[in-house]
Amino acid sequence: MNLSPDIAIIVLHFNTPEMTSALVSYLQNDLDYPNKKIYVIDNGSDEPLACSTHRLPENLGFTRGMHEGYRIASTEADYDGYWLLNSDVGFEFGNDVLVNLCQVLFSNESYAQIAPQHNSPHGFMERAGCEAEAVPYLEPVATLIKGSVVKALGFWDLALTYGWGVDYDYGYRVRRAGLMNILTNRARITHREHRSIADYPKFVEAASGEMRSVLNEKYGDGWWEQTTTMERRIVPLILSCERDVSLTERFVSSYLTVQAGLARPLVVVDISASPGLSARYLSLIASLDPRAVVIHSREPDQDLYNSVQEAVNLGFQYALKEAGPNDLILFIEDDIVFSSRFLAGLKTVEVQSDVGFISLYQPGNGYGAREIAAGQFYGTQCVLFPRKAAAEIADNWEELKKYIPPGYDIRWSRFLGERGYKLLCTDYSYVQHIGSALSRLHGHGSHTSSNFVA
Repeated sequence: MNLSPDIAIIVLHFNTPEMTSALVSYLQNDLDYPNKKIYVIDNGSDEPLACSTHRLPENLGFTRGMHEGYRIASTEADYDGYWLLNSDVGFEFGNDVLVNLCQVLFSNESYAQIAPQHNSPHGFMERAGCEAEAVPYLEPVATLIKGSVVKALGFWDLALTYGWGVDYDYGYRVRRAGLMNILTNRARITHREHRSIADYPKFVEAASGEMRSVLNEKYGDGWWEQTTTMERRIVPLILSCERDVSLTERFVSSYLTVQAGLARPLVVVDISASPGLSARYLSLIASLDPRAVVIHSREPDQDLYNSVQEAVNLGFQYALKEAGPNDLILFIEDDIVFSSRFLAGLKTVEVQSDVGFISLYQPGNGYGAREIAAGQFYGTQCVLFPRKAAAEIADNWEELKKYIPPGYDIRWSRFLGERGYKLLCTDYSYVQHIGSALSRLHGHGSHTSSNFVA
């Protein structure tokens, strides 16, 4: 990863000379970032701006003015990213905003664009739950877009001249390309809003009318739901225990690199082996930003191994309450690290109605084919379930325990196979097994995958 990508900062100015001049001075003298070049585009203001780098002969509107800035910058150099800044933003929360935006955005090839938290009519823009939260779109106030993304997808739709709707449209185009719009909690700015608009009610009427017309023509009557609604969620169900905190640290550190593409996790902490949990371990679990944490105690009259089996079933019961009808449940054990291509690999997975599960982990040399024979499956480190299949397992758990021997990998595969479901794996192993206490509870060590792609 390039630690300091080359960034073009594009500031669009119109008739706010004091505000724009103060912003430009800050960007030049105080913003902490080494590889930046600032382009100040005067969008046909009544009076020329002294600190502008380029002046347009007339006001082209927000979108086309920003596009001119992009065109000028990209003609001059092949920048890694373009930071499109409104002139009415403030940096009261620190000088490292761009540093943090770049560190997060360029940490994953699936991240297309990123924005800091800021006050907004879109409530979700005001608080990110983690350092890389996938959102349906980003309000175009201080968006940093990868240069490679603009090359691949193009710029904002220039028919949306006022800027209204470019967030919905571009966010949807990003998602449709299998990429992500990221909001980060590592940066915050202030948006002073609409300082360059003389008659705001008139502007709202014109901008909203244009947005509805353009997006309706582009996507049909359902454009709002289509562009602003995230596709089906992947709900992580993480099974963990405290037997080796150093392994938990490795898992958590790796999980945080992929969490943007997943819903907030449900974490089941199994304390069958020991009722005590250390502060260090609890801190690691909290850093996963879980939706809920469920504690599973030792089952009465059961040995350690069989008690852990019940922890898994308990997790499914809770995950089914969290998952919507079209959502997927991603079962994860805490003894893995994730490939840098995990999210990209996850995007390629197709879940048909006859699929029982898809394993994103291949133990040893793999299964030799994409479809797994029910009697050959083992290794539950990272398994994706359609909600329907997960519900069948949970609803029939007591019954299948009677005739299918443990562990739960054997029970899942035999049961779903008997019911006619296909059991699949991805072409590569997108997680690597590092061994854990749960593995030792199951009586085996690390099943290192030879098909892992780092």
